[in-house]
Amino acid sequence: MEKEDATKTFFSALAEVSSKKAGPKSALAQAANDAVNDPSPAAFVRTQEELARLCDDLRDQILSDVHARMRNDVSLIWDNLPNAPTSGRPN
Repeated sequence: MEKEDATKTFFSALAEVSSKKAGPKSALAQAANDAVNDPSPAAFVRTQEELARLCDDLRDQILSDVHARMRNDVSLIWDNLPNAPTSGRPN
């Protein structure tokens, strides 16, 4: 099984959560989707800028939900453990 890229997982979660919380046509959701499809520094910066433009409450809700998704993704945690076996993982 191939190791999942944590950066892509983060931006995928951000795209999903921001689509639900801010709307699929929001600048943040579009920027996060662009970052998933084109993982370049410019796309990451644009997404960060869109996050910064949100009101504090909405930004906190979005980031809290993204954090919860990543915190609860056992496969992502397992794949990033430095000494984890590459086969026979528990999930």
